[in-house]
Amino acid sequence: MGSAEALLQLPGLIWTVLLLVSLLAFRRKAVGAGLLALAGAAWLWLVGATPLSGYLLATLEKPYDRVPGAIPPSADAVVMLSGAIGFSSREVLWFGTGEATDRALTALELMRQKRSPVLVLNGPLFKWNGRLQRNSELLAAWMRSWKLPTGELLLLPAAVDTHDEALNTLTQFQNRGWKRIILVSSAYHLWRASATFRKAGIEVIPFGCDFLGLPAEEKVDFRWLILPRQDRLKLFNYWLHEEIGWIWYWWKGWV
Repeated sequence: MGSAEALLQLPGLIWTVLLLVSLLAFRRKAVGAGLLALAGAAWLWLVGATPLSGYLLATLEKPYDRVPGAIPPSADAVVMLSGAIGFSSREVLWFGTGEATDRALTALELMRQKRSPVLVLNGPLFKWNGRLQRNSELLAAWMRSWKLPTGELLLLPAAVDTHDEALNTLTQFQNRGWKRIILVSSAYHLWRASATFRKAGIEVIPFGCDFLGLPAEEKVDFRWLILPRQDRLKLFNYWLHEEIGWIWYWWKGWV
């Protein structure tokens, strides 16, 4: 991406405006306003134009990095956390995908390799034609229609966060007498997710996917830039979300 294209992105545009505002403020001897605008520009550049965001996110992912092709030991269930899809009435499969779709692909690959006889799906609610439904139902329908290797499909009640998913899983864990599960989620999220499940009383084997920080370090173009970019701010947002999420979960006694 060239500087001209980066300038058209919102981060680059805001950064440029902040610099102009700071220059104008200093020219009018409004030192406080100038320093404030300059500080905002410096922060935006630091997280959006340097490798910092990728490095921060990579610190959350490194504990779950592994040798390519490595698979976990077998377990009683593969539990895939929600976030892989989002309901969309305009799509042919009734859902849209994003980066976290790696979770579904990873869980299916573990089932194909017979790591467990049960695949557990989590998901929030969505509303369609005035009726509330679980988006895990959409994922299950796709898996069944394509005859994908799901084993026994188990859909948990709707959850609003990772703590809810842990509690819903705990019910099955106790009722079925499971000993351990393979927990599949984005690698940067596994730190908090694993701690939440363990605090609930579930033995987990964390298995990460959707790596974003570690691959960023390997990219040839992951260097110092002139203008901040959206992709690096997105990495920073993921890192910040997990850090704040950990503090919140610790405060609630969930980790």
